[in-house]
Amino acid sequence: MKRNKFKFLKLLSEYRSLKYELKYVREVLEEGHIEFEHYYRDWCVDNGINLEQLNERNQRRVDMTFIEHKSHKMKEELALKEFKEETTKTRDLKYLYKALARKLHPDALDSDDPRKDEYEDAFKRATSANETGKWGELFDIIDKYDIHLRKYKDAIECLEFDIERITAELNKEKTTYSWLLHEAETEEEKHEIVKRFLRHLFGWKG
Repeated sequence: MKRNKFKFLKLLSEYRSLKYELKYVREVLEEGHIEFEHYYRDWCVDNGINLEQLNERNQRRVDMTFIEHKSHKMKEELALKEFKEETTKTRDLKYLYKALARKLHPDALDSDDPRKDEYEDAFKRATSANETGKWGELFDIIDKYDIHLRKYKDAIECLEFDIERITAELNKEKTTYSWLLHEAETEEEKHEIVKRFLRHLFGWKG
């Protein structure tokens, strides 16, 4: 039991670290996508590349790129849904959400209780995590509010899946052209990133 508890806490720490890193990367990319859009368009103007012509000539290729991206995203969502359903059937985790609900439900507190806003936010997060099958988020909350875990083995398996999921999301964000441009240190590196983007999206031969 102690070994499983230690492994669970170690995995939970890894999950939290990945979650904060993903949050940071996505915050950077909120502006990074706009910056990349401006940068590659300006680069095309400076280098005499007509984007409208490229788009017209390669419309089918561009459409297929976005279709593939959408299809991949749908497969990821389906995998998460299937894992949630399988987890709900085979692992005894419902008690965790019920225990959280009893402890955190905002209706259980007086309106002037200073913890009300905090509990309400945590309860919303827990409800969302339970509904979407994002168990790492649920375990993060149950650890913070000292909810007892009955079976660490089940929790470990769910955390391992969520770590794999969030790692994949992080890797995907870090392979976007926007992130690569953000990380580039020289203008030469930035130019190469734009060229790769044009080759990928339009089949550009330059």
